[in-house]
Amino acid sequence: MTFFAAGSLILFPVIGFPQDGAEAAPESEIEELRRRIETLEELLRSRPEELQLAEEYGTGITLTPPWGRTTLETPPPFRGIFDKPFLVDLWGRAHVGGYSELDYHSFKDGFLGIPDGFRMHRTNLFLFTELSESVRFGSEIEFETEFDGDDPSRDIEVSVEMAFADWAIYDEFVIRAGAILVPLGRMNLNHDGPVRELTDRPLVSHFVIPTTLTEAGVGAYGALSLGGNLSLAYETYLVNGFNLLADDGTLAVPITQRALLLRQGRTSIGGDNNDRVASTGRVSLALGRYAEFGGSWHAGEYDERADNGLRILAADLALAAGPFALEGEIAQAEFSRDAFARTSGVPDDYWGFYAQGSTSGMPPFFAPLLPHVFGREGASFSAVLRYDRIDLDGDRAEALEPGINFRPAPDTVFKFSYRFGFKNVGPRGGLGMEGFHDDGFVFSISTYF
Repeated sequence: MTFFAAGSLILFPVIGFPQDGAEAAPESEIEELRRRIETLEELLRSRPEELQLAEEYGTGITLTPPWGRTTLETPPPFRGIFDKPFLVDLWGRAHVGGYSELDYHSFKDGFLGIPDGFRMHRTNLFLFTELSESVRFGSEIEFETEFDGDDPSRDIEVSVEMAFADWAIYDEFVIRAGAILVPLGRMNLNHDGPVRELTDRPLVSHFVIPTTLTEAGVGAYGALSLGGNLSLAYETYLVNGFNLLADDGTLAVPITQRALLLRQGRTSIGGDNNDRVASTGRVSLALGRYAEFGGSWHAGEYDERADNGLRILAADLALAAGPFALEGEIAQAEFSRDAFARTSGVPDDYWGFYAQGSTSGMPPFFAPLLPHVFGREGASFSAVLRYDRIDLDGDRAEALEPGINFRPAPDTVFKFSYRFGFKNVGPRGGLGMEGFHDDGFVFSISTYF
C-alpha cells in the first residue's frame, strides 16, 4: 500500500538494526513513530475500498461503488442541474453519470407525442468538470425517441440539452455561457425521470413553457442569504428566442396543429431567426429545504421580421415537509400580432397550470413480508395525484392522474398511474388522428446511473 511504502522510508533508518557505534533512539522519538503507525493503520482500515480501487486503476481515477454513495440530501422538488448522483469521479475533476427511462402507455396520442406500448424513451448522459477553483463546465446529451403520430419507429434523436461554462467570481455572481437550460418555470430545471413522481410531464410544461427548453446565450446567476433559513436566488440570460413565423407567412407548424406552436417553435442553438435577442430569467425565494417560490419570464421577438413579440410569464411553488410534498406551476404566453401575424394564424394567448401532491414512506408491515425487497435502506413507496389544465387560444385540455411508485433505491423508481383525460387538446377523429386519445394506464422505469 502507498501509505506503508511511504511509512517504511521513514521508519527503517530509525528503528531498523542499529549500526556500529550508533546510540539507541530516544524513547520520545520511538513513541512518536508508534503514534504515526497507528494513525496510518486506522486510515487504511477506514478506506479499504478506495485504496483497493486506486491500486487497480491508478491514482488518476477513483470509482465510488453504488453501495458506498450517499443519498442526495436535497428534496426532489427543489433539485436543480447540479443535484445529480454521479458514480464515477475522473482524476478528481470530471463527474460522469446519466439517467434512462423506459415507459409503457396503453393509449397513443399524436399531440402529446405518445405511442402505445413499450418505448425506450430516453437515455441522457451527464458530464460535469471542475476546471479550476472558479471555472466549471456542465453538459447533458440526450438520446431520445420521439413519436409524431405517423412513424412510431423513428430513429433516435440526439440533442444537446445543455453545455455551458461557469465562471464563479463570487457565490452571489456567476457568469454562465453556452447552451443553457432556460430557467422558465421549475419543471424545466428539474425534469429528470428518476426525480419526477409521474412518467409524463405536465401539460403546461409540454405546450406553454415548453419543456425541455434549451437556448444558446450568456448571463449570470447567484444566491444571496437573507438571514436565517431565508435565501434569494436569481438567473438571467440573453438568448435567441422563439422561431414561430417566417417572413413568407409560414408558421412553425401546420395551422391544424397550432397547439404545438411553441413546442415546435423552439429556437436552434445554432443561430437566431432575427437580429434581436430575447431575455429570460427566474427569481426565487427559498425557506431552507421546506419551501420555494419562484417567478420567471421569457420575452423577445418570435418572427423573422422582428415585428412581433412573445412574452411568457410563469410562477412556481414547491413545498416539502417530511414525507409530504406539494408542487405546482402556472404559465401564460402572450403573442403580440400585427395584421401579417394574424393572417398567418398566430394565436392570441396560451395559458395553463398544474398542481401535484405526494406522500412517501415505507409501511411498517411491508418490510417483514419481503425484507430483502422492502427492508433495504432507501426503499420507499409514494402516492401522487396531479391535476392539469391548459387553454391554448380556446383549445382546452384537462387531466387528472393518480399514481403509485416504488423505489427499491432512492435513484431508481417504478411508476404506475392512470391518466383521466377529461378533455383532450387537438383534433380527435380527424384525418390521420383516428384512435388518438390520452386516457389509460402508464407505467415506467427510470434510474440514474
